[in-house]
Amino acid sequence: MAAYGTMNKDVLFAVERKALENAQEVFILDKFTDKKSMPQKNGNALKFHRWEHIDETEVHQLTEGVTPASTELVRVSIEGTLKRQGAWIPFTDELMEQHENAGEFHKQAGAELGYSLGRVLERDAFDLALAGAGVTVPTTNIDADLKLVRKALRVANAPKFTSIKNGSTKVGTKPVNAGWYGFTSVNDADAFRGAADFLSVEDYGYTNDIAPNEVGAIKSLGLRIIETDFVADGNALFLGEGGLASLGLGGKNRIEYITQELGSEGSTDALKQRGTSGVKSRTGAVVLDPSRVVKLMLPAAP
Repeated sequence: MAAYGTMNKDVLFAVERKALENAQEVFILDKFTDKKSMPQKNGNALKFHRWEHIDETEVHQLTEGVTPASTELVRVSIEGTLKRQGAWIPFTDELMEQHENAGEFHKQAGAELGYSLGRVLERDAFDLALAGAGVTVPTTNIDADLKLVRKALRVANAPKFTSIKNGSTKVGTKPVNAGWYGFTSVNDADAFRGAADFLSVEDYGYTNDIAPNEVGAIKSLGLRIIETDFVADGNALFLGEGGLASLGLGGKNRIEYITQELGSEGSTDALKQRGTSGVKSRTGAVVLDPSRVVKLMLPAAP
């Protein structure tokens, strides 16, 4: 339970929900991740594993009476780390007396702090995904390059996304058009619009099954393109389902709003003149399967 001082439960829930909702406004990549929860009091590292893909060369032509060489399953260890980040602002009794409603002040503070923290968390996740991509496609010709992206995801047996995660205080799912999703900067989105089979979202966006910030699709390749502030120009990130996970702490909200009410400092604030509002996150990201994370290099935008 978050630390809320003397605020009543209804106001407290509304404040934390607002902070989460504003963080969710910038959680685009997060919607395409698996969710992994770390038990409390078990350190800040979450360890699990996956089995490496079996290479096609391990499939043998059979000869009667001859047993082919066996194929070894390779277990790959994966470790993710929870990061704790936060920000806070001070307030005074004068500010609170001039504000018509203390609850509204905390809602606004939570909204602003949650939005800023959300941007930091999203940027961290994109940086980690780009650094951990198992395949990098250099820039040559956008149509040929996109075919290589599709080939890499198919070879990795990466399922297409058919739904994404949504919700703030509770995680649910929302259906989306089936596809492998790519994330690009606003400046580089025009490179995809110039692809031979690009279909603008305006031509199919009458359905509810479009992802946030989706700008279009490469229809014949099953690729869908999303604009974001968090991918640097010259790069694009493509994901198949099961490529990336976001981490949280069991029993805790990923973003928590914390307030210390006026006078919380005790004798050092005998006249109840100072308080603080802040947000704190316990979250992280990890590449589950690098072969399902593809980095596409793009030419410099004009």
